[in-house]
Order: sequence, then structure tokens, then C-alpha cells
Amino acid sequence: MLGTKRRFFGNIVGHAMGVTDQSSLSSWTAEAFDMTLDWKRIAKFKEMWGGKVVLKGVLDAEDARNALSVGADAIVVSNHGGRQLDGALSAIRALPSIVDAVGDKIEVHMDSGIRSGQDVLKALAMGAKGTMIGRSYVYGLGAMGEAGVTKSLEVIRKELDTTMALCGERDVADLGRHNLLIPKGFEGDWQA
Repeated sequence: MLGTKRRFFGNIVGHAMGVTDQSSLSSWTAEAFDMTLDWKRIAKFKEMWGGKVVLKGVLDAEDARNALSVGADAIVVSNHGGRQLDGALSAIRALPSIVDAVGDKIEVHMDSGIRSGQDVLKALAMGAKGTMIGRSYVYGLGAMGEAGVTKSLEVIRKELDTTMALCGERDVADLGRHNLLIPKGFEGDWQA
């Protein structure tokens, strides 16, 4: 995708069945996304799957409660790195209201914007049980292969360790909002 024109998924052309050019790519994409998906279908997928279900892309407290009500095992607060809708609320801003809405009834994880150990600490302190770091390890992979992935994980772990020490914490379980200076109005006052 990096070698193609802006906002063009040229890496799919020729690889997905029936996608031979930009026009057929648009048709394929429209067919791949089911806009009629609803919460009852999520519950049905969980029943059919029989395993754990993690829903990624939650940015709203009501959606988090709905995920809980249909039996999701965990949610990932994510705006997909801003790729899908670059004007979407950032995951870190959405996280507090989602954690407040579902408490410890469902695991809440976060991705989108995690680039350092400090970012991991912020998400954990705001209530996430874990974070995902897609781009960081992909950059490491691109730069140095497998060794780069290992190095990027080591860097983030060391940054987290150092940041925890500077906060006076030894255990991630002890992190909380008391470790952060959160500006008033951080989550915003958004109209529906």
C-alpha cells in the first residue's frame, strides 16, 4: 500500500478474487462491508463460533454496554489508527467513558496511537487492561526484520518501566488516573 497512490489499496488488486482494477476494487470493498450488521448478529456469531469474541472499534460507551450485553469477552477501544475515518474521536479520549460505562464486567483494551511506553502507561492508567501496538512493531519489522520487532517491543517495555518508575509505581496493577494530569474537558462535550 505504501507504494501506491494516496488512499488506493493497490495491494489488493490482482490478489483478491475478481479484483482486477480500481473499479472492481470499489465493488469488492462495497460487498465486503455489511452495513446491516447489528448486535443480534454479533450474539449469533458468538454462538456459532463457540469461542471468545473480542470486538474492536468501540468508541462509544453505549456500544461498549451493547458489546457486554451480547456476551463479548472483551472490547478494543479503537479508531483503527484514524484510517477509516480520520475525524473520529481518538481512542484515548473515548477510553475513560467506556471504562466508566462497563467497569470490570468486560475486559477493555485500547489501540490507535500507542507508539511508546508512555502511551501504554496512559492507557493502562485510564483503565485499559492492555494495549495493542500494531504500527510500532511493523516499523521494527520493516527496518530490521524479526530482530526489529523484538527491538521495538524491548524499547516500549523499557519506556514503560522507566515511566512507571518516574511515577513511583512498581506494578501496572497500581496504575490509575491518579498517575496522570488529565485536562478538564479532555473527553470533550460532543453532540450526537
